[in-house]
Amino acid sequence: MKKILLVFALIITSMVFAQNDEAFVDSLVAQKLAELEMQENPEYFFRKDYCDGNIQMFIMPDGKHCASKSTYYSVYVFWKEEEENKLNVQKFDNCGSFKPFTIEINKQMAKALKNKQALKTEEVKPYEGEKIDNNAFGNMSVTSCHKEYKFVFDGEVFQKHFRDFDLTNDSKYKNINAAHNKSLELIRLDTEISEMVKSFEERGKFFREN
Repeated sequence: MKKILLVFALIITSMVFAQNDEAFVDSLVAQKLAELEMQENPEYFFRKDYCDGNIQMFIMPDGKHCASKSTYYSVYVFWKEEEENKLNVQKFDNCGSFKPFTIEINKQMAKALKNKQALKTEEVKPYEGEKIDNNAFGNMSVTSCHKEYKFVFDGEVFQKHFRDFDLTNDSKYKNINAAHNKSLELIRLDTEISEMVKSFEERGKFFREN
């Protein structure tokens, strides 16, 4: 019996993994932003993605396991350097940082980033059904997924936040703010970033640094 318990303990020990929360991710991103500020980079921003309660686990390059604590957060930091039509991007998550790489800025993304005033002043409106109904969502399951942005343009800092649900019509009654929200420069930029991130993930472009 003791031998069985010993073997079981060894198995559990070998499966021990790191668990990191949002504060850990925020600290990594803060270090990166401080580095960009020290370099006097004139233009950079990040997007933080998360869905409440979504937990993910990974096998790290050294073979150890790592999991998000409570919720998985992924952050994508973008910054310009010398080349006008290019951006650098680096991903961070609950398990550490990924290697940065350079991307081409397409026309849609360039247009959105050029309209800085719209990015600063326009606001995403919350989901609002065309009718008031205490059971507007019926038996559907609403996943609370969020996007957070922080922009630094020539020393000016501003932030934006919205739920993915605010852009949809996924309830019993039409979201009267959906069309407005989808017309915003922030959402146009967000759509481009989402498509790029999806492509990068599918092509295996993100490599962990640790």
